[in-house]
Amino acid sequence: MKVIIAGATGDIGKEIVKALIKEHTLLLLYRDERKKEALKEELEGNYSFLSIRELFSEPEIILSAFSSFAPDAFVNAIGDGFYAKVEDASLELIEASYEANLKVPFFLTQLVYKVFLKQKYGHIIFINSISGLEGFPYGVAYCPFKFALRGLAEVMYKEGKRYGIKVSSIYPGIVDTKLLQKMPFCPQKKCLISPHEVARAVTYLLSLPKEAEIKDLILKNTKLIWR
Repeated sequence: MKVIIAGATGDIGKEIVKALIKEHTLLLLYRDERKKEALKEELEGNYSFLSIRELFSEPEIILSAFSSFAPDAFVNAIGDGFYAKVEDASLELIEASYEANLKVPFFLTQLVYKVFLKQKYGHIIFINSISGLEGFPYGVAYCPFKFALRGLAEVMYKEGKRYGIKVSSIYPGIVDTKLLQKMPFCPQKKCLISPHEVARAVTYLLSLPKEAEIKDLILKNTKLIWR
């Protein structure tokens, strides 16, 4: 299977790469050259990298690369944490979160969707968040765009079904990543979900036969003990 992974250099993205690389051919999307080189040192298998630094100025190059790769699946693991109380959130914070959590994920997925339409098959997997299902304190700059990502997945699911395109969303609770450093409060480490568990969920979704699908998969923390 050929799989494109967006957000491949992030904490969750790296675990997805490691979970898939032994059995699949991967196209890994990146922006940060330093992170790309660090990931490259850890990998063995059939993979290549594609820079998306010029995503909005040269989308035709990205689309051409996607078409040439002819993917069977696309995993969208792009996202970042932005936290503030409602009364404190600045427009700059909202715009930065929109860019990271909706604009870039939407545009990349739209490009892949066009390829899948021509192929008449493909599987899109969004790594969303429990914040796409529930609002939380300090989440005014984060939750709305995760809700919007859920809406995007819902539209693609219904439009793509007639063309043989599967769309799945994974909604993890609080995962043990660097995003915790940005949170105003977080649980004790023993309560956190491992990025490896998110990667296992992706592996499971991709292992399903053509006749089966899982639209939404929720990975909740069993319990949360706050620091």
